[in-house]
Amino acid sequence: MAEDSLAILPRSMGQQANAGQKKKAAPRKFIPSQKGALITENPLEEECPYTFSDSPAYLRQKKEEEEVKRAAELEGKEETRGFLRSVEELAHKQRWDEAFQVLEKRTAVPSGLFLVTRALLRWKFYHYSSALRDAEEALKKYGSSNKAGPLAAALAAFARLCLGSEVQDKGSCSKELRPLLEAWEQAERTALTRHTLGQGLFKPRKAERLSEPGCVDGMQAEDGTYPAGGVRIGYVLLKNQKDPNAPVILHFHGSGEIAADYLLPQLAEKYRDLPAHLLVADYRGYGWSGGEPSLATFLKDAEPLAEKLPELFVQHGLSWPYPGGLILSGRSIGAQVAVHLAVLFPSLFRAMVLDSAVATSATGDRLGEARLEVLKQWRKELENANLEVLQPLDAELWTLGALDKIRAFNGQLLLLHGLEDDFVPYEGSESLHAATSSRQKELVLVKDASHNNIGHHPEYWNALQRFALKVQLDSALPSVGPVVEHLCAVCAQKADSKCGRCQKVWYCSRSHQAEHWKSHKLKCSGAEPAPKAAKEAEAFLVMLVCAEISSSACLASLTSTLMSTLIQEHVAGVYVSWHADTPELAREVEAKLTATRGKNSKTVMWLESRVKKPFFEHAKAAAALMASSDMSQAWVSLMRPGHIWSSRFSSLVISTLRRAAADSRVIAVRCDKCARPTSLTTCSTSEEVDSALASGSVKILEASEEDVNSLLIHAKTLQAFLEMTPQLTLQHRMCAYRYVHKMNNTFGKKVMAFAPPEGDWARFENVDPTIEDELEESDIQRGQDLVRNSSQRFNKVNGDQSDKQELPSRLKDPDEAAKMIHGMRTSISRRVVLRAGETLDLKELRELSLDIVTNAIETAGLDQVIGIQSWVRQTASELAQAAAEKFDVKIREK
Repeated sequence: MAEDSLAILPRSMGQQANAGQKKKAAPRKFIPSQKGALITENPLEEECPYTFSDSPAYLRQKKEEEEVKRAAELEGKEETRGFLRSVEELAHKQRWDEAFQVLEKRTAVPSGLFLVTRALLRWKFYHYSSALRDAEEALKKYGSSNKAGPLAAALAAFARLCLGSEVQDKGSCSKELRPLLEAWEQAERTALTRHTLGQGLFKPRKAERLSEPGCVDGMQAEDGTYPAGGVRIGYVLLKNQKDPNAPVILHFHGSGEIAADYLLPQLAEKYRDLPAHLLVADYRGYGWSGGEPSLATFLKDAEPLAEKLPELFVQHGLSWPYPGGLILSGRSIGAQVAVHLAVLFPSLFRAMVLDSAVATSATGDRLGEARLEVLKQWRKELENANLEVLQPLDAELWTLGALDKIRAFNGQLLLLHGLEDDFVPYEGSESLHAATSSRQKELVLVKDASHNNIGHHPEYWNALQRFALKVQLDSALPSVGPVVEHLCAVCAQKADSKCGRCQKVWYCSRSHQAEHWKSHKLKCSGAEPAPKAAKEAEAFLVMLVCAEISSSACLASLTSTLMSTLIQEHVAGVYVSWHADTPELAREVEAKLTATRGKNSKTVMWLESRVKKPFFEHAKAAAALMASSDMSQAWVSLMRPGHIWSSRFSSLVISTLRRAAADSRVIAVRCDKCARPTSLTTCSTSEEVDSALASGSVKILEASEEDVNSLLIHAKTLQAFLEMTPQLTLQHRMCAYRYVHKMNNTFGKKVMAFAPPEGDWARFENVDPTIEDELEESDIQRGQDLVRNSSQRFNKVNGDQSDKQELPSRLKDPDEAAKMIHGMRTSISRRVVLRAGETLDLKELRELSLDIVTNAIETAGLDQVIGIQSWVRQTASELAQAAAEKFDVKIREK
């Protein structure tokens, strides 16, 4: 029996007999690369039915021949030669900026020489990443061209060498240039290894990896490694559990730190409260990284990390593309790495933070003989390609330091430095701040802070928190950039094919598509798809009540407002900022609030103001009360005493808020249905409002577009608005217009509408909250002067003619003229308040108001009055400057 169990069975055992059926040959296997070879799948079987023209090698060769032909056609086209002639004429006159603009406007398919020329000009004007991309595109598409190919290969190598990156394709350079380029590369490496900056700079420490992922003060701690230059570099990832959609900070630490230091609870807590996810990368020899640290490698080792971010994000459970955006960060010597990545990957990162930055860079053999020999040969090759006019541009081809590279950065930038830093002087950060081309930059110098204790100062973390919030809310910035267009659904690697049935899911290979089919086929079955459920996230409501108590009636209104909100199921808390006119009223308010808090399990907090405050100053004070709580899922309603919510309101609106919370574009929800009395009717409860609706003394109306109280705004958005609005603006009633306008017109953001069921209402208001601006004394004075001067000039021009025209009625009455000027002032104030806290030129400020005054004068029929244009310009300037002073708009001095 044992021998029988080891018997060898025939291969055909259990198969059906198909003697007459021929085996189908595979189309892509065993197809030869040359004509004349045996076209068979197996020499013992019949010949494959596919021909030589199906061979991948043949198709690849044919594609290369077509690309060579296309390159020759493009270089010979009259259009290409015309563009290059235009550049040549401008270059002879040293008008490089105009030549740069000529090439930037080119929209047709570029030739190889065109791309090389544009790359050189882009390099001159600090567009380093674009220049590298042009050179490598020219090499990829036109590498077979006798003229463009070697030039593109050489320029791509120069660009990477000057940026401190690894040269990728020296083999495509000309045979004369190749050894010279290798000598320059070796000279750079030697100079960096021996540079005095590197002597004693790196202080590596070893650390053990985490035994398993854990939690550190609300941050999920994980670690890993990535390959770079033949070694593996370690990193630590802290995922924020407080706000999953917070931005990710990619941080490079100082030379005396390691990534594991950021696992300390006191440090992890700070990043949790920003809020932000934190990815800290080590250098060679640090932590659990291999190799030895060196100035020659620490910049290059960071590039694979940026390239592998999609894979790492998916590996650690973060989505890609990541909606919250990426922020580069570097401390001390790590600032050099952050600037390096910002130049090479400009569309990947939203912003950059440089902390105590080392601005002095080791730039290698910048003026050595090896570089000069390379440029001498480069000039000969330009001359052979009839591009000798570009030879002066090679003066810019040298190793770039941080102060050179940061000129190419135009994103949001925050620089932090201690004024008492003796190790790295703060003047370096000032130089970086001045060198960058970004207009969205901020330099924060922390008083009494040194190099190693700057993180102990609250100003440091306050600046970081403001910056992270501003970056997260700015959708005009890129989310992740075009590094990866499509990712494989299985491994997250770059994908080049997709499901042929649904055309939606991408894969990197056929095997991964087959592996994913078991789960994908349910969605790709072709059956009627199930209705897509709306995405939802956790959300709750918070009330900010802004109260000025001048009488017992006002206190009763405040009480009814509190009661109507605290009975709501999905309200987490009420925060009140209030002021009472008399000490007696203040004691009553305090007693009422204390009693209210004792009767409810919900959070009730308040803050008394000793002086009267405008509405938005009260709102800022109330928002400060809720800042100590976790408000990442909170949606805030601003309320006044007398506002009453429908008893069903929170139950109706919560589903809309949950959908809004799942959409990062939504920053507010608008509730337009409000109940208002048609007569002198007052209500103190939701039931009384329902009764008044039935009797007709209260009607459901649409709220005005400028109604502040109709918005439920995300807590983080409200905090950002209050922090970025100057104090003078918060004190003005026009701040309500700024508030509503910012919510409705933030780029990339939107306001979601909530419509209660027919016959239902959201809130009751005893009075219309819209407050009209009053006439000022200056309006009356200007109106009188305008009527008097216009009448005199009008009569002087028309004389005693019997058919003379009459003055417009508005000019006969100074009160009507004052109202016209009041309207102009209001319109100008609405424009200027949107620029509160900014710095404008006098010309920019005047342009905000000139068309408003001009249109008002034309409407009044005054445009023909002699001298009126001078009055228009003067009045527009005066009204605009008055508004600028009122709203803290600074005027830039020439």
